[in-house]
Amino acid sequence: MLKLYFTLTIACLSIVVFADGKHVISVEKYPFSIHNQSEIVDLGEDFVSLDEVIADKSKFAFTSLANPTTNLGFTNHHYWVRFKLTNSSSEVKKWFLETARPITDVADLYRIDADEKISLVKNGDMIPFANRPVEHRKLLFPIHLEANSSAEFYLHLHSDGEVISLPLTIHDDFSLIKATYFDQLIFGIFYGLLALAATTYLFFYFGIKEKSFMLYVFYVVSVALLHSSLDGYFFQYFLKDSGWFADRSLLLFAAISGVLFGRYTQVYSRVKNFSKPLNTAFNCVNISILILILGILIYDPGRPLYYPLVNGLGFTLIILCTIGVTLSIIRKQPVDIFFALGIASFTLGFIVFILNNFNLIPNSFITENSAKLGTGLEILFLSLSMANRIRLLRNEKEKAQTLALQRSEESNEIKSYFLSNMSHELRTPLNAILGLSQSIMSEISDEKIKENLEVIKYSSVSLLTSIDDILDYSKIEKGELNLERKPFDLQKSLTEIKSLSYQQARDKGLTFIYEENVELPKRIVGDAVRFRQILNNVLHNAIKFTPSGKVKLQITQLEENEENQILTFNVSDTGIGIRPEKLDRIFESFIQEQIDDKRKFGGFGLGLCIVKALVNLYQGSVSIESNVGLGTTVEVKLTFQKAQQEPLELIKKDSKALLKGKSILVVEDNPVNQLVIKSILRKWEGITFDFAGHGLEALEKLNSKSFDLILMDLQMPEMDGYEATVAIRGGKGGLRHTNIPIIAVTADTTEKSKIHANSVGMDDYMTKPVDSELLFEKVLKAFYLEKIEIDTIQS
Repeated sequence: MLKLYFTLTIACLSIVVFADGKHVISVEKYPFSIHNQSEIVDLGEDFVSLDEVIADKSKFAFTSLANPTTNLGFTNHHYWVRFKLTNSSSEVKKWFLETARPITDVADLYRIDADEKISLVKNGDMIPFANRPVEHRKLLFPIHLEANSSAEFYLHLHSDGEVISLPLTIHDDFSLIKATYFDQLIFGIFYGLLALAATTYLFFYFGIKEKSFMLYVFYVVSVALLHSSLDGYFFQYFLKDSGWFADRSLLLFAAISGVLFGRYTQVYSRVKNFSKPLNTAFNCVNISILILILGILIYDPGRPLYYPLVNGLGFTLIILCTIGVTLSIIRKQPVDIFFALGIASFTLGFIVFILNNFNLIPNSFITENSAKLGTGLEILFLSLSMANRIRLLRNEKEKAQTLALQRSEESNEIKSYFLSNMSHELRTPLNAILGLSQSIMSEISDEKIKENLEVIKYSSVSLLTSIDDILDYSKIEKGELNLERKPFDLQKSLTEIKSLSYQQARDKGLTFIYEENVELPKRIVGDAVRFRQILNNVLHNAIKFTPSGKVKLQITQLEENEENQILTFNVSDTGIGIRPEKLDRIFESFIQEQIDDKRKFGGFGLGLCIVKALVNLYQGSVSIESNVGLGTTVEVKLTFQKAQQEPLELIKKDSKALLKGKSILVVEDNPVNQLVIKSILRKWEGITFDFAGHGLEALEKLNSKSFDLILMDLQMPEMDGYEATVAIRGGKGGLRHTNIPIIAVTADTTEKSKIHANSVGMDDYMTKPVDSELLFEKVLKAFYLEKIEIDTIQS
């Protein structure tokens, strides 16, 4: 298409006729240039009127135009161009004269007819677009010549420092339309590419929030504004009139485009990472452009210098970009090939554009639009580069996620280790307090001492509950909270719950009421510890937030099917109540009715969060109704499996026979815990027991003496419970002990420890503080199962 344009231009030149020493052209094809019959004079910064120019022609040295598109460079001078047109045909000719750039401030065409009548047609950026002789982005003048007539023309050109180019092209209607179509094709592709790039990467920015993407979008938009000003579209469609902004828009867009290009290159290339001096140079140029912008806004007299300055600073930025790419290659830093090609294209186009602006190379369609061509290729390559950037960011994000996951796993390991140790360290003294308190209570008759021991016991249980809440919240976070599915005595668990709640209510001066509205099964299948934890947490909240009055626990409903039993519990109080807006969030962690309640009532704010998680595991539901100042009612529904008939009661009845002659080895490093276990075991008839302080000592005793069961602590010096169990199962405690029942008795309540204990070969697991009755049941069960196994082998 471009080739066709130049071919038509050359083919349109016609016969040249010489008249009165000047070229007069008669043509048959359009468009054509009249530069070879035109002359120009530079009158400097002072305006000289047409009358003065005509009055003394010898005073002004007009010179011929060298080529069809003479470039006058950056200038604020006044120029006069004169030429003569002759119509030697017998028809009226209607032409359009195209001249100067669309951004030229003043372009006035004077016509002197044969009768010396002078007419003036004004054009340029200083008049409203609607007042132009032809409403077109280009500077066009309509010219009518009667048949066999001629006229002399004087063209006055002036700008405030912009580049003035001087095409003198004659169009007819058809060639003007054809040239407009060509412009629409070229500029449509160019601006369409800019719009597509800006829109696409704006969406990408909102998607991934990468700073370089937004800088790139701003840069592309500034490029579009700059070129639309150069091409006249911004004035045609947006400004439409002269004024303060119209007079400065081109300079502002050029300067802003330079700043954005510099910042985008800095951020995208990460110049600061590999060359601080180069980064400083970028900053200096950017600051210089910002100072230039300030001058454009407030100091008009410097405008003739602003145009070459903004071009020079832009050229400096390109040099810095080229240096940056070169340094990256030299220092073996990764350089995106498309980014390098984009910078190279822009550099080449801008260099040609600058040389053309300074009138150092001939003006032509290619040289005049080199910046547009270079910028178009730059945007294309930079867009491809940004696409690569997305891929790299995705890879970096994946690596960061992998690293974060690794660190998270390491953190979880540390956290688990810490929680395991904390559980052990806190439960160990609590085991002693609760165990010895219980032992003393069973041995004395003094009611006052018993009452004090009860306070110690329930205070210890309250502390234990808080410890359990912290550990359970950690399990909820990691998704490790599970339920055991074992038969347990419902009435026994309810008795413990009632006793603890009664004690807490009495200490606060409240009335505690317990009601059973249904007949309850004696044994059910579930997690006894978690069941007590659910009701204890709800009751503890009710007591804590009730300043006076009563707290009631009711068992209101029992639903049964073939496999399950669903129990409904209601806990009501006459406390402070909960505001409606808080009810939706009451089951979140660390939430209380108001922040001040944490100071006033204490607690972690974890109770109901854990209750909700446990109720969900029980395939149940929990709901709350509350009135501020009147009280709160919590309804809890839990699903239990029906307990099958088990021989536990029979086993207990036969306990003397099962325990008779049995020897138990207790592997426990803590002397206080040894004392607690001793106080429990000495009440069992028919058994003997011994103690080992750690795993190595246990192996020695197993090799020297025969035992029937081992109670194994897990965290011990020298050799811990896991290592000792592995050694025992491997025969290092004697072949007769390889299948000995081993029950873990530990302060570590984490799920990981339970799984680990099972994996190394332990038969059962219970936590401290030691429940004497539960320990008794587990030991009896272990001996019973061993007896069944022996009977089976013998039969």
